[in-house]
Amino acid sequence: MNRKTLLVLLTVVVLSYVVTSIGFWMVEDTFSIAGRIFLYHTHRKLIEGVGPAPNQYRYVPYPLVEYFFKHSPIRWYSNTYVKLKQWLGFDAREIVKRNNQLSLNAHVPPEEREKMLTDVENFLREKLLEITKNPLTSNILLGILNNLGWRDWVKDPFNALEKISKELPSPIIDVFDNDSDLTKVVNGYATMRFTFTILLFLVLHAWMKFFVRDFTAYVSLFAYSIFLAFGYGDFAQQEFIISLLFFVAGLILIYRRKPWWIVLLLVIGQCFVRTDHALFTAVIYSLFNFSREKKKLLQQGVLVVIPVFMILVLSEVIFPKAEYYISAVMIMENVQDPWALVYPLFFFALPLFFVRKIRNNDFFRKTWLWMIPFIVMNFVMGCAREVRLYLPIMAYIFPMFWLGVESLYNRTEK
Repeated sequence: MNRKTLLVLLTVVVLSYVVTSIGFWMVEDTFSIAGRIFLYHTHRKLIEGVGPAPNQYRYVPYPLVEYFFKHSPIRWYSNTYVKLKQWLGFDAREIVKRNNQLSLNAHVPPEEREKMLTDVENFLREKLLEITKNPLTSNILLGILNNLGWRDWVKDPFNALEKISKELPSPIIDVFDNDSDLTKVVNGYATMRFTFTILLFLVLHAWMKFFVRDFTAYVSLFAYSIFLAFGYGDFAQQEFIISLLFFVAGLILIYRRKPWWIVLLLVIGQCFVRTDHALFTAVIYSLFNFSREKKKLLQQGVLVVIPVFMILVLSEVIFPKAEYYISAVMIMENVQDPWALVYPLFFFALPLFFVRKIRNNDFFRKTWLWMIPFIVMNFVMGCAREVRLYLPIMAYIFPMFWLGVESLYNRTEK
């Protein structure tokens, strides 16, 4: 293995780890404790085949996590999660307790806490006296309030939190238990995305090398990682990295004019990840290999029909109980949402700068029309501000963008 290949592999792993970590902070830590409990609860339903649509139809990630990735020893860091775990007393190491106490004393010294106790007690005594009009009754009520332990909260909040945490419901305790199935599933999803991000970057690098120099293909990985991280900003489905990998792999197979049956197998596999991506893989193949010959027309028709047919099979036969958790038509929401325009415009601003490069390449000149129905479909049936929906287009046109960058800078430097 030469140093160039080694550098690409190392870069792919590092970028994948960075992007996955960003995604972990933005996804698994959304709503903190509640977000992790919700993810686990949804995972169990999806594994049983009774989860919500359309997630249920995109079945591949769930058994991968359940039967493989959740058993991985890899754990993912989150500052919010670690702090909560330490403050609630689930991390019982002495060094953690000492650091908690040091932090408390540095921010709120003991003398300030004593003053707070005195001020609060005087306030309570004054208000109780106003209400009862009787010093004896107010003192009795104040004693009852003091017996509730609020003074302990002020004196030593970490100790009080630790006592309360032991009485929390089991799902919350499972969130902070490293050996619980919930924690394994949460980390398993991130590990799955990490693994498929590595594969995605490797395939993307191979895709770029068909069109641009090795150095440009290498640098493009950094650029695409930014868009990939941006895609985590509005995230609800776990399949999108896997689907993106299949889509870019499909572009390579089509561009290299691999046999029809290989593309057919890919499209069938895609149907269990995202049928819409499978459909447009078939469309790109048909556009690039269009022919009026009956055999080829039949092959192209089969590829296009399979994803449509699988939509019916998944919704009516395999998962008939799955109900949509969002509206099937989102056009009114998108029209009224300014971010549905702002985010895609910023997302595509750079690639559109060199969009005319498409006409200079046979593959892109023949296939670019697929992007129009793809964008329309996502605006009508998807949440248009979710820029991850457009990552397939970004992967498709990335070579043309970087070809434009190469030619512009080469001309400028000369």
